[in-house]
Amino acid sequence: MYSHETDFFDKKRIALLEHFSLQLALTFNYAQDREHLERYRLLAEDSLEIILFVQPDGRILDANEAAVKRYGYTHEELTSIHIQDLRLNDDRIVLLDQLQGAKDGIKFECLHRCKDGSIFPVEVSSKGATYRGNQIVISIIRETTERKNAEAMIWLQKERAQVTLDSIGDAVITTDVNGIVDYLNPIAESLTGWTNTEAAGQFLEKVFQIVNEDTGAPAVNPIVRCLREGRIVGLANHTVLIHHNGRKIAIEDSAAPIRDRQGKVIGGVLVFHDVSDKRNLMRELAHQAQHDALTGLPNRLLFNELLNQALAQARRKKSRLAVLFLDLDHFKLINDTMGHNMGDLLLNLCSERLQLALREGDTIARQGGDEFLVLLPDILQMEEAASITERILDIFLKPFSLDGNEVFISPSVGISLYPNDGDDLETLVKQADAAMYYAKEQGRKNYQFFTPELNFRAHERLSLENSLRKALERDEFVLYYQPQVDFDTGCIVGLEALIRWNSAERGLVSPNAFIPIAEETGLIVPIGEWVLRRACAQNVEWQRQGFKPLRIGVNISARQFQEANFIETVAQVLYETNIDPQWLEIEITESIAMEKGETSVEMLHRLKELGVRISIDDFGTGFSSLNYLKRLPVDTLKIDQSFVRDIQVDDNGEAVITTIILLAQNLRLKVIAEGVENETQWTFLKDKRCDEMQGFFFSKPLLAEEIERHFLIPEE
Repeated sequence: MYSHETDFFDKKRIALLEHFSLQLALTFNYAQDREHLERYRLLAEDSLEIILFVQPDGRILDANEAAVKRYGYTHEELTSIHIQDLRLNDDRIVLLDQLQGAKDGIKFECLHRCKDGSIFPVEVSSKGATYRGNQIVISIIRETTERKNAEAMIWLQKERAQVTLDSIGDAVITTDVNGIVDYLNPIAESLTGWTNTEAAGQFLEKVFQIVNEDTGAPAVNPIVRCLREGRIVGLANHTVLIHHNGRKIAIEDSAAPIRDRQGKVIGGVLVFHDVSDKRNLMRELAHQAQHDALTGLPNRLLFNELLNQALAQARRKKSRLAVLFLDLDHFKLINDTMGHNMGDLLLNLCSERLQLALREGDTIARQGGDEFLVLLPDILQMEEAASITERILDIFLKPFSLDGNEVFISPSVGISLYPNDGDDLETLVKQADAAMYYAKEQGRKNYQFFTPELNFRAHERLSLENSLRKALERDEFVLYYQPQVDFDTGCIVGLEALIRWNSAERGLVSPNAFIPIAEETGLIVPIGEWVLRRACAQNVEWQRQGFKPLRIGVNISARQFQEANFIETVAQVLYETNIDPQWLEIEITESIAMEKGETSVEMLHRLKELGVRISIDDFGTGFSSLNYLKRLPVDTLKIDQSFVRDIQVDDNGEAVITTIILLAQNLRLKVIAEGVENETQWTFLKDKRCDEMQGFFFSKPLLAEEIERHFLIPEE
C-alpha cells in the first residue's frame, strides 16, 4: 500500500516542483520587482506541502503558510534563519552546484526541528531556479512521520513473524503464486537439506520432494493444489520427504494460500513436521496388537483377519483351504521341570521349525500357551494338507537343545477343510480343535482330519463337562474301595479309595471318561478334595463302629499337587475328620514326584511331617533316578499294572518287577503290585517276595457297605 502511495505523491511533488520552477523562472526572468515574487508565493499558499525558497548561502528567502504552521515560526522569523537551523545533525547542504546537471532535481530524507525543539522526519525534493540572474533552490518538503511509523510497524511485524517462524517447531516454506520458493525457516532447512539461500528462487518440487511411503511413487504436492484451488490442502497419508542427501523422512503437513487485502492469492505457505517417531511407534503398536510378543508370530487376531481374507478369496475362486490346530504334547512338563524360561525358549525354537515346514503364502500363528494355528490356502486335495502336516511332524523328530540339554517334544494336529467342514472362521477353527483333541486321544504325535463323528464327540464332551460341573452340587460322586492284601498273611492291610460318578442323567460314568476332563478344566481340585475328605471320614466312621483300623490310600492328581495350598488342605481335612494321620496314605505318580524337582521333594517332606504315609503310584513308568528316589520321604512303591500284565508274556515285564522289588528292599520300602488278576501273577509276585497286592484276583472295588460285610474285622 505504501509503495503505491509513495509513487503517487512523488509524481505529484515533482510535477508541482516543475510547475513552481517554471513559474518562478518566467517571473524572475521577465519581472524585475518583488511583486512578482509575492505573486508566485501566493501560488504556493494553496499547497499542503511545505515549500521553502532558499538562497545560495542557505538563508531562507521565502516559505509558504504550510511551512510557517509546521515549524512554529512567524513568516518573518522563518525568512530570517538559515536552512541548517531547521535540520537536525545534518551536515548536508543542498548547494547550487549539487543541482548542476540534476535536471530533475535531487531528493533526500532528513530530520527537521521546529521552533519548540520538536523533531519530525521529512522527505525533501529540491530543484534549482534563477532569480534576478541569481540561482536559488526551491524545496518541497513532505513530513513522513506517518509513513515512518507505518514502516516501523511493518518492520516490527516482519521481525516478529521472522522470529516466530524461526523458533516454531514446524518446518515452514513459503512460495509465490507460481510455486517459486522465497523462504525456508531453520526447521525446513534441516528437514529438506536446503538452505534458505539455496532454495530461494527454486521451484518447490525441487526443494520439497515427496513420495508415497509404501510404493515410492511421487506424491501430489499440496502447494500446487492449494494455489490452484485457493484453499487449505492436507498431505496424503504415508508420505515421506526426500532429504537433499536422499534420506527419507516421514512427514505430515498442510498448505494454505496467502492472499492480499483484496483476497487475491499471491503465494502459498507449507507447514510440515517430522512424524518418523510417531509413525514408527504406530507401526510398532500395530505389530504388537497383531503379533505374539514371545515368538513374533501372528496372533489370533491377525490370524482371524488373514483367514477371513483367504475364505473370501476361496469363495471367489471356488478353491479349498485347510486350518490346522497344533498343540505340543506334554509341554507343561517342560515348564514344570526346567522352568518357564526354558519353556519360552522351546516355544521360540518350535515356531522357527514350523515356519520352515510351511509353503510360501502359508500362515502360522500362536493361539496361546503351546497351541498354534496354521492356515493353508489354495490346496487342491486333502492329501496336500496331509503332506504338509506330515512334514510338520517330521521336523519334531530331532531333539531341541535347551541350555545344553536335548529335549524331545511332539505335536498333535487337527485339520479342518473348507468347504467340507465349514464355511466360516469360527466353525473351521472349532472343527480343527476337535480333531486335535482326537489326535491326543489316539496317543499324541499324530494328526487327524475332522469328521462329523468328532463333532458329535466334541458336543458330547462339552455336555459331559457341563454335567460334571453340577455333579458335586448334586452329590453324584461315590467312593469305591479296593482291598490291598498282605502276601504273607493273606489279610487285608489297606484300601484304595476310587471315585465313581453316578450321574442322574448318564448313570455310572467311568473315571476314564471324566477324570481327563476334570484335569483339563481344573474341576479335579474340588473333586480331589471331596475324595480326600470322604475317604478320611469313612475310615474314621469304620473305626467308630469298632472295626480294626486300616490305612486308606487316596490318589492325588498333578493339578492338586500343584495347588499352592495343597499341604494346608490336607492338614485341614485331617483336623476336621479327626483321623489319625498314620491311617491315611497319599498316592502320587512317579511323574508328579519328578515334575518340580526340589519343590516336589520339599512338599513331600512337609506332607510327611503331618504324619501321613506316602506311596509312589505307577512306579516304573517314569524316569526317576535311584539317587533322586533316595531323597523322597516315601513309604511304598506301587508297581504299575502294565508290568503285572506282562508276567509270563514278556520277560521284560518280569525283569522290571524283579528290579523294583529288589530296589524297594534295598531302600527299605514296601512294594504293592497293582492289577493282579490271576494265579500265575499271584505266584510270581509271592515268589519274588512282593509285600502286598491288589486286583481282581482278590476283589474288585466295592462300595463301603460291601467292604463292611465281607472284609472288615472287628477290633478285639
